[in-house]
Amino acid sequence: MSRLVDSVPDVLATRTPLDALRQWFTTLAAYVRIKHGLGEALHSAAAQEVVSASWPPVTAAVRQLLDACERAGEIRPGIDPVDVIMLMSCLWRTPDNPGGAAQADRLLELAIDGFLP
Repeated sequence: MSRLVDSVPDVLATRTPLDALRQWFTTLAAYVRIKHGLGEALHSAAAQEVVSASWPPVTAAVRQLLDACERAGEIRPGIDPVDVIMLMSCLWRTPDNPGGAAQADRLLELAIDGFLP
């Protein structure tokens, strides 16, 4: 998760802010989908500890992406990063197959449409 959080400046340097947001959430969804079985196998207290530890850096990474999008005029101002994470959680709930990937792409675009000015 740290690598993904730390990747934000690199993703922003190589893409437009809105494309960086898309890429970052696509990568996050793929990561969570891969780790999903492991997460379910963890005792709930241990799982909560992992979530609690990763929440602040992930929220800060999303804030950085949203701020870049806002500065570029690609999204409306004032979007809450926690709301975005909750909304985007649908991306890693799709099946881990080509149909699920296509559905995740559609869901991502529906969400982003709601961010537009």
